[in-house]
Amino acid sequence: MLLYELFENDKEQLRKIQRINSKMRENPAVIDELWKIISTKVANNEGGLESRILTAVRPENTGVEQDQTYGPGFLEGLVDAIDKTEGTVEEKIAFSQTLGTADHIDTNALMQPLSGWSDWLVGSPFATRLFDTMFKYPAFLQDNKGPGEFALAILSPRIKLKGAKGDIDIAGVPVEVKAGMTSSGGRLSPTKGTLGQLYGNKDFWSSLAPDDGVKGAELGKTNKINANNYSMFLDKNNLGPDQSTKILTTIFTSPGARALATKIGNMGTNVTASELIKLAVKNYGDSQGDDKFLILQKDIRTSLFFDVDDLDPILSRISFSLPLVDSDARSQGQAQVGILKKAR
Repeated sequence: MLLYELFENDKEQLRKIQRINSKMRENPAVIDELWKIISTKVANNEGGLESRILTAVRPENTGVEQDQTYGPGFLEGLVDAIDKTEGTVEEKIAFSQTLGTADHIDTNALMQPLSGWSDWLVGSPFATRLFDTMFKYPAFLQDNKGPGEFALAILSPRIKLKGAKGDIDIAGVPVEVKAGMTSSGGRLSPTKGTLGQLYGNKDFWSSLAPDDGVKGAELGKTNKINANNYSMFLDKNNLGPDQSTKILTTIFTSPGARALATKIGNMGTNVTASELIKLAVKNYGDSQGDDKFLILQKDIRTSLFFDVDDLDPILSRISFSLPLVDSDARSQGQAQVGILKKAR
């Protein structure tokens, strides 16, 4: 039955129907807007849009995909994110009904040293837009979960949120995720007890010059040394490999990083900022029990994947800062790592 027949005796309603029909002819996009309003406001035998999405993404209907149950509010947050993401009603329903069966992420591409998001976001256009919505969605930033982790996990049945080792599991590989909006990246804060504090530690600095009290006292004033000027600091104070090794093994104390700290310390003044970054990353990874890392950077839609024991493939592509001795104990020994915009 045509709408015109329903309202043939109601001239006012008929005029409204005619105006709607005219608008839809002029702009077909209005059809979807109209359908969205109807599906969300009118409860028919299928229910409104949110109700239909919620039913589709309930864990009993998504098979292997269960990440929406990871934390309180995650399921409701997913429904809300789907609803808020730009797209047609059909796209939203189609995504929801294929959750757990469709894979929107190429995990092989994701686990390459350098990738654009479009290299591994290979699903539907709606899934790509949904990833952006979920990237920093407040509902998913809880229980130490950072930006992008839930988005990755919900878009691929092969990616799981983790509770112990790693933030996520990619096809069986535990991976720590560091994500941010810009190249400032993420701070690598090791587990407590794996960083030594040298600022203001006069006894330590005196031990580097046991026969020269004046030099020991002067070293005790050290308050701003970072990866970029560490070699100059050693040279200026005539500190050799033995002293450098002592400094680095005192700052980076995670057991698995000691061999690398000793190796780099033995380089003396030939040490480079890149070598020190390797040490900070190794110390962090060892303290966390993590070997594999993924950096996601939204402003340039780029990702980096690396192993803590092999940073060479990505060193020329990262931005970093690393305070070694600093009056701010919250930053000393903690590398800040991001992706250079020119890396792409």
